[in-house]
Amino acid sequence: MNKKQFILAALASVALTCCTQEEFAGDNSRSTEHTSGMITFSGGSSAITRADLYGATAAEKLGNKFVVYGTKHAAAEDKSADNDAVVFNNFQVAWTANTAGQTTTNSSDWEYVGLQAYDATPSQQGIKYWDYSASNGHTFYAFSSSDISYPKNEANDKVIVSKVTTDANSLYNKGYAVTIKEGATLGNLYFSNRVPVAKADYEKTVSFTFRNVGTLLRIGFYETIPGYKVKIDRFYIDDNATAVVTSFAAMKDAKSDGFYASLQNVKSSTEQTINVTYYDNTDAAIENIPKLTNPTGGYNYALKLGSAASIINQELGTSSSSPTWVNSGYAAVLPFEANTNPLLLKLDFTMYAEDGSPDEIKVRGARAIVPAEYVKWKSNFAYTYLFKISDKTNGTTGNVDENGDPTDPEGLKPITFDAIAVDVTEAQQQTVSSVSTNSITTYAEGAIANEYTASKPICITVSNSSTGAVITPSGLGETDGKAQVYKLNKAATETDVLGQLTGMPMGITMTAESTTLETTVTLADGSTPAISNVKFTPSAADTYYAYVYTTTKYVAPTYLSQSAGTYDSSKTYYMKTANNVYYAVSVPTAAAFDEHKAQLYIIDSTAPGTPGVYDVKIIKVQ
Repeated sequence: MNKKQFILAALASVALTCCTQEEFAGDNSRSTEHTSGMITFSGGSSAITRADLYGATAAEKLGNKFVVYGTKHAAAEDKSADNDAVVFNNFQVAWTANTAGQTTTNSSDWEYVGLQAYDATPSQQGIKYWDYSASNGHTFYAFSSSDISYPKNEANDKVIVSKVTTDANSLYNKGYAVTIKEGATLGNLYFSNRVPVAKADYEKTVSFTFRNVGTLLRIGFYETIPGYKVKIDRFYIDDNATAVVTSFAAMKDAKSDGFYASLQNVKSSTEQTINVTYYDNTDAAIENIPKLTNPTGGYNYALKLGSAASIINQELGTSSSSPTWVNSGYAAVLPFEANTNPLLLKLDFTMYAEDGSPDEIKVRGARAIVPAEYVKWKSNFAYTYLFKISDKTNGTTGNVDENGDPTDPEGLKPITFDAIAVDVTEAQQQTVSSVSTNSITTYAEGAIANEYTASKPICITVSNSSTGAVITPSGLGETDGKAQVYKLNKAATETDVLGQLTGMPMGITMTAESTTLETTVTLADGSTPAISNVKFTPSAADTYYAYVYTTTKYVAPTYLSQSAGTYDSSKTYYMKTANNVYYAVSVPTAAAFDEHKAQLYIIDSTAPGTPGVYDVKIIKVQ
């Protein structure tokens, strides 16, 4: 019988996925034909597919039209509007298939002449030419939304966009002020890169790279509990929170109509104004890429996604490659790069026996944490979060308090049996080590959804399950306060490894891997959070690895033979197996003691040993 204790481990992986951010129109060689001095455009749209879109596919993403704002500069552009002579005052540019070359202003199926402007006087759009007296270039901006009208209708449109023409701090802040109303479709709101065009490139087609300024979010659950199926019953939040939730005790409002977690995030359901600005030239790789800044509509303090039908009372998937998703695809939310708060997850779930028996076990108050560093959402990135319910838990099968927090012992304690026999060959050892309830987060560089593969670095973070604070290992190794990664000789569970660490032979060979402590890692969205991580690069595919953080190292007790002893009803007696594993037995009478004392032991009070306290995470490398 395997000893089973259950945990909801925060994030079997936090897989942060970025899309390819190459220019949609390729290099300028694609559009170098002369157009008699007219300014022409091409446009595209970025989807979260690791591929760029062109032509009809890109146009479809943009609703076949976008709005362009363009200026020319007699002097060097700066943060003021003094050198910004307006050429395109929020002109509409529309796509029609197979029309390229039919007019001088249409080189790639995109046309602006004769259309109704979004926000311009006069409203009818005329032809525009390159002005060579603007020796310091032109600058172009563009956006697209399915929730706008031509011309702008501030009373009825769900999205209102206004061009920002000056900023006291930086020319890269001269983007847009965007009002988002109830019912707006974030997934269809795109802004282009800011496009400076030097005088040497006049008469080339102006090519835009559009990016969805929202963040796409996907959350899934899976379970690996032997012998049981798992269904989630409810999630908990603080429904009345007016500030950041920092305590699981405050999360006492049960929700069963979808996925919930406590996390500060930008409101998207009420009218507010956000700013679209651009990354500056401190990093050439992202210069001129749009981003959302300065939310003014306030914050939510709970994250809600999906519906009850998608996650509540649904049988969970059993691997990271086939999880049960909270929503059928990605959900669009507003970015929040400035977030400094962890995600707190609290839920109840039920285990259903797979052996045909009607056995059900309810686990309440299970908790997990995603460190703040992993929930700093950026515009135009897709983030995948996977939660694993495994064979150890910080929830309880007993009672909880009014806040839903466990008051009975946490973890599911296995039912074991013992018997007194003269000849003992094998038996189960009782649990002699406690199980830490910290949350373990693993992050595979470049992974989409827990794609642990050989030769790809993996970072591992441990967070305190009560405070959310990241625990910094004092070093690498097996002693108190240190962490280590081991290569295993066979498939194993967290409980198997825990048994091996605490004196129970499980037939596991644990070989220390080459491991480093990192204070900064590079996430897939390009951010480099300062967070304490253990990092290793798995050397072999189809292999199991175990991460172990040691709070207290296990020290085996010394056992004293009772062959010459006398009975004491206050003492706990032990027998041992052929593998020298000691297990507690019931000795109810002096007669039973005398009959079996040659096989009985007690723990030496002067050398009682130390129960090991470990955090264990199994990582399966594909």
